[in-house]
Amino acid sequence: MENDIHTLTIKLSKTTIKFIVNNNEKLFEHEIQVNLVLGYYWSKNLPVVEKFLELIETVIKTSIFRVFPHEKLKIRYDLRANDSLENASSIFIEFLEIKVDDTLFEIIGGPIILEGIDKRGNLSKVTSFRRKIKKIVEKEL
Repeated sequence: MENDIHTLTIKLSKTTIKFIVNNNEKLFEHEIQVNLVLGYYWSKNLPVVEKFLELIETVIKTSIFRVFPHEKLKIRYDLRANDSLENASSIFIEFLEIKVDDTLFEIIGGPIILEGIDKRGNLSKVTSFRRKIKKIVEKEL
């Protein structure tokens, strides 16, 4: 159908990330309380960035499934960090493509940018250019 609407909207505030999935007449929203989630990861000594990326991917997958049941979801995003994921104080995530079965979802909204307190020492900051991350992540979920 020409008028089919398939969108993923990402809305950011200082403390939340809201994902809104629209499939024609069906709509589903999911909100992540960023501070609560990151605080939990830190308190449990979990790999914060990796776990946060897993959470975002899972939220997108399950949110889309609620309005568009599917077999497979392909996701592609730009990931950048100012150091290795374990030591990064700045993370940039921009979704480039989301394809559900053979249907492409339009992505509305800007990148997700997380910035925290940089606790790295001077030597670590100076040598971080070797560990910085800049890659395109492609997954099938």
